[in-house]
Amino acid sequence: MQTINDTKFHGFALGLMAAAAVAALPALGAAAADFTVLDNPGDPHFNQLLGINNSRIIVGYFGDGTLVANNGYLLVPQNHYSVENFTRLSAGDHASQTQAIGINNDDQSPNIVGFYTDNNTGITHGFLDTNGVQLKVDDPLGSAPHVSAPVQNLLGTNARGQSAGFWVDDSNNEHGFVVHLSTATNQFAFTEIPPSLFKRAVATQASNINDAHTVCGFWTDAKKVSHGFEGPLGGPYRSFEAVIEGLKIVSTQVFGCNNNGAIVGQVMDSNLDLHGFIYEAGKYQAFDAPGSSQVAVLGVQGTLINGINDFGDIVGFFSDGVSKVKGFVRYAAE
Repeated sequence: MQTINDTKFHGFALGLMAAAAVAALPALGAAAADFTVLDNPGDPHFNQLLGINNSRIIVGYFGDGTLVANNGYLLVPQNHYSVENFTRLSAGDHASQTQAIGINNDDQSPNIVGFYTDNNTGITHGFLDTNGVQLKVDDPLGSAPHVSAPVQNLLGTNARGQSAGFWVDDSNNEHGFVVHLSTATNQFAFTEIPPSLFKRAVATQASNINDAHTVCGFWTDAKKVSHGFEGPLGGPYRSFEAVIEGLKIVSTQVFGCNNNGAIVGQVMDSNLDLHGFIYEAGKYQAFDAPGSSQVAVLGVQGTLINGINDFGDIVGFFSDGVSKVKGFVRYAAE
């Protein structure tokens, strides 16, 4: 997963989900905003929580990718982790790294998206997990022979069979897209969101698409400054900059949006500090996780919010300024 920090973001256990969902989840809206650090014990030093659905099921990964490989996981709070690593892949593929990034609102069997790196080829592919099986999802424009070293990610998914993501060209610039899986033909159809749609853009990332087919993400100019965008699939897309009282924002990256018009992500201020942000009910708010630091750890600085559900619960991660990157969830007030 690409962020301002320039860090990169076997099916899940359905039985575990069913057993844990009733007993472990806090009642929706039962308490005032409730912040909790949830770190998978697979790596106590590096966790990122990236997506949350309306059943409060969370996806993320542990491992910084160097000392410990990325391992995607599914979490039913407070601490019911799936033990699988999203490695039930296409024949011949063997994942060396996985990240689970987005999850939709299907209560019975939610779709999950992310990416994996194939151990044999080193190629990074997007995946769609449906009913516990991972389908490889690669945009043809981001694949050989168009790209010499393909890197593709899926980042968000809705309940309409659509997922958002990006591929990377040979100049290391991202190109956003949305893909739709036709249940009638079992074929993928891609809608490109290229840099050419935005004046001065050299890169685009489609971070999510909600159930009303609204896409959110960001584009980046030649000076490496990012700008948020949102709009209906196919356009037109509206560019915007986060406006937060008390901060002079110089870069805006959007990582998530829900069905109620809320948007989340990360901003950089004029001091080069990084903050999470939430746009909701027409207002921007900065969010710095309790215990977060602007001292970078393992490539992560400050706070990043990556996902938001329709209740306003958010998930993300932050640097503690010492030795750890911590995943967090903050449940919304009633």
